[in-house]
Amino acid sequence: MDKKKTILVVEDEKDLLDSYKELIETAGFFALTASDGYQALDTLSKNLGNVDILLLDLMMPGVDGLEVLRAIKTNTGKYGDMSVIILTNMTSESVIRESFSLGASSYLVKTDLDYDGLVKELNKYVGEPGQL
Repeated sequence: MDKKKTILVVEDEKDLLDSYKELIETAGFFALTASDGYQALDTLSKNLGNVDILLLDLMMPGVDGLEVLRAIKTNTGKYGDMSVIILTNMTSESVIRESFSLGASSYLVKTDLDYDGLVKELNKYVGEPGQL
């Protein structure tokens, strides 16, 4: 039996974080959570090599999502190498460009996305389908 793919969800709004965690687990993945950038980096370093996808909000207190993205992509030895899907409501072209230039795999706008769309996007990066 294959090990479940692990997704770290980084979201500072608790209701959204809980909702994404439930969705991800219902779709057959294992979910880790972090409510800010500091927790995200700590969780990644403690689970080195075990996180398959980072689902990352950009607007967070403390260390924002772009700083987290920059940190992990410039220090894969400490944080691991995984696909990073940005999940935010920021639609600025410059932020989108910066996200991709820093190494994001995908950029999703929360208000444009339903749960099926999120699961479909996650499946693109894990090589095995999760189902709702």
